Amino acid sequence: MQHNILRDSNVTKIYLIYVHNGARKKETVSLRFMDNKECYFAAPTPVKFDKPKKKIPAELNVFTTDGVYKTKVTLIDTNMSLREVLYEVSIPKVWDFIQLRNSSRKLVELPVSIKFNDGFTINATTYDLSLGGISYYTKDSVSSIYKKLSGILTLELPKDTLINFPDGKMTVETKFVREKSGEEEHFGEQLIIFKFIGITPDDEMVLKNFLIKLN
Repeated sequence: MQHNILRDSNVTKIYLIYVHNGARKKETVSLRFMDNKECYFAAPTPVKFDKPKKKIPAELNVFTTDGVYKTKVTLIDTNMSLREVLYEVSIPKVWDFIQLRNSSRKLVELPVSIKFNDGFTINATTYDLSLGGISYYTKDSVSSIYKKLSGILTLELPKDTLINFPDGKMTVETKFVREKSGEEEHFGEQLIIFKFIGITPDDEMVLKNFLIKLN
């Protein structure tokens, strides 16, 4: 099994997929417990639940901020209570990975601001950066209004590391992607992720060169 994929802090969503009575079922689940042999995933109990057969083929799709991990498993058993359904699944051994980003993210702290049409501005320090966007930690959630609207993101890159980029500022349209609760040293905070929209080839090259220098 690859390194703690199911427990990774970058996991945003887990789907358990199986076929029951000729119909494809796709359940959104969360990891409840995992040992060396089995995983237990929980989901809220639906109004009507048709218990699947024991020991049937299933698939796990684990979405992370880097991409999607997929694997074949066996749905060993299912138990239901008033509050939740508990799926007992075999431990995944081999994962297929689908990269969702143009490049991997690099951990780097840079000043960033995101300004919206009504004048509201988010000021933050990046947690990581890629050719596709940025993320940052904050104790404040993003309002539902600004999750739907695009804004103008200004990223301040170090002036002394770039050539032909005098003010060190890159401006690009951006849009909210997702937020998730932080763990460990970021417990009590939210990780906010924004993606770049329509970045120019010149700015992309500047950013690419900067990311290369971070290696």
